[in-house]
Amino acid sequence: MAAQNYGELYNILGWGEPYFTVNREGHLCVKTHGHETKPGQEIDVVSVAEAAKEKGVQFPMILRFPDVLKHRLDSLHVAFEKAIKHTGYTAPYQGVYPVKVNQNRAIINDFVSFGHRHSYGLEAGSKPELLIAMSYLTKAKPGAFLVCNGYKDAEYVALALSARAMGLNVIIVLEMEEELDIIIEQSSKLGVEPVVGVRAKLLTKIPGHFGSTAGKHGKFGLLADKIYEVAKKLKDLNKLHWLKLLHFHIGSMIPTTDIVSSAAREASGIYCTLVKQYGADMTTLDCGGGLGVDYDGTRSGSSDMSVAYGLEEYASSIVQAVRLTCEYNGGIPHPVLCTESGRAMVSHHSMIILEALSAIPEPKDDETPEQLHSKIQRLSSNPPPPRALMATDLQKHATDIQKHGVEMYKLAKKLAKRIAGDANTIYNYHMNLSIFSLVPDFWGIKHLFPMMPASRLNEKPTQMGTLIDITCDSDGKIDKFIGNAETLPLHPLDPESGGYYVAVLLSGAYQEALSCKHNLFGGPSIVRVKNSTGGGIVGGGGGFDIATADSGPTTEELISTVGYDVKEDIRGVIEQRAREKGVWEKVGAFVHAGLTSMPYLVEYKVPRTA
Repeated sequence: MAAQNYGELYNILGWGEPYFTVNREGHLCVKTHGHETKPGQEIDVVSVAEAAKEKGVQFPMILRFPDVLKHRLDSLHVAFEKAIKHTGYTAPYQGVYPVKVNQNRAIINDFVSFGHRHSYGLEAGSKPELLIAMSYLTKAKPGAFLVCNGYKDAEYVALALSARAMGLNVIIVLEMEEELDIIIEQSSKLGVEPVVGVRAKLLTKIPGHFGSTAGKHGKFGLLADKIYEVAKKLKDLNKLHWLKLLHFHIGSMIPTTDIVSSAAREASGIYCTLVKQYGADMTTLDCGGGLGVDYDGTRSGSSDMSVAYGLEEYASSIVQAVRLTCEYNGGIPHPVLCTESGRAMVSHHSMIILEALSAIPEPKDDETPEQLHSKIQRLSSNPPPPRALMATDLQKHATDIQKHGVEMYKLAKKLAKRIAGDANTIYNYHMNLSIFSLVPDFWGIKHLFPMMPASRLNEKPTQMGTLIDITCDSDGKIDKFIGNAETLPLHPLDPESGGYYVAVLLSGAYQEALSCKHNLFGGPSIVRVKNSTGGGIVGGGGGFDIATADSGPTTEELISTVGYDVKEDIRGVIEQRAREKGVWEKVGAFVHAGLTSMPYLVEYKVPRTA
């Protein structure tokens, strides 16, 4: 009789398809080649974590699987190639990776290496990112795009023109009209002809958090009329041949292909007008980012956590929309299609492994469900009094309504938790992590990631838990999970059975770039894992090699980032006082260990759960 697989409790068949599964031992596994992964090739996550631990790598740790990244990149190109072939589209697809999504050196190197045959390039949004892109695209296939987005000064533009002088295929995208004057001035100074693009501020929007900076009131780009003014100005200066690319971006996590198609139609309409009415020799339509990740695994597109399509549907919707628009406008030559997909490329290949320290039952609330329900009813029947709609009162009125809603939300959350707690004791699992450093999107914008135990998935989890970090901050708690759940099913901790690890999946995008140093807890250790080509470590049936294992920043390194000379201000002062008191022989070793290790907990003895 086959062992029970409790991976379904966490909807691994939804968000995890096709990269994650549970093996016979009840361990979370990675299928690095997606559906093409052969039986027995799955990499056992617990085996990787334990092997890294034996090498001296400290928790928390990020496990990276570059073969998954390669599979995502190849799959995106296959999707566009199929759509181009099946629709009769006559121009190729040529994508770029936005450096901002995860600037880690190994990831940038992987994209350039894996994307070489696809002429895959990079997108930069700042001077530091531009310098990274300039360096790594020297190894790329000639012609790979280096798209320069973001607000620009003369130094940024001069750097971009320098990259063009080096033979890189640099396109400077205008975010504001004034940037054109900077480009003209710097081009004249350096004697380098630029290639210019313009970012379109489209009317097409997406709902929810990620669409808040899109539309005609959006943060970036130019409305259509202003784009045509740029074209006219270039034409009057006999520099219209500079203009080659139109770019748009309507926000991250586009929920449906209807919106993808609508944006592509609107943008390609502007593109066609630039060609037909202004005579611009355009070549490229950059559709920006927005290719989403189905974090909740529902394929519904009904929230910021879900998208209702896959790579093939996304590619097809763009190709079809642009082809039809070009045909409608009298047969405008099809533009090269570019996308700046970042989240969808890197999310799956990286996971965070958290180590449980203890599990403490949460005390019952003093208020009964009936009392909490009564409070909610009183609030709902007594909304804030309306105010005269004077301009000076509107903001105060909105604040009153917000406070009222927040109070109702808190009580409703408390009631839901109490009702769940009546049936199940809720346990606070103390984890060796800082939410602010490892999953800042959860703290900052309430973004949810799939989470599940990495082991014992052939046993029924019998406890409902929340995750508590080790920072001195009340926000350091994860009590909201995929599916609007307030708790996560977990197992009782058993010190005799080794470490208990919780995996945070689909976490490869943005988290490292956004992390902060609250309490001077820094980033995690990073472990790169590849399928073994022979002689590797075998775990759960699949062989793997730990390509690199780098510990996170030490306490000494973190202290030095906030203005201290550690040798003089910290170690030296402590040593002087300890010697004065005659205790340096006792204290010195602890000071050294504290400074040279990561600030997270080590050698912590997990207590038995009562």
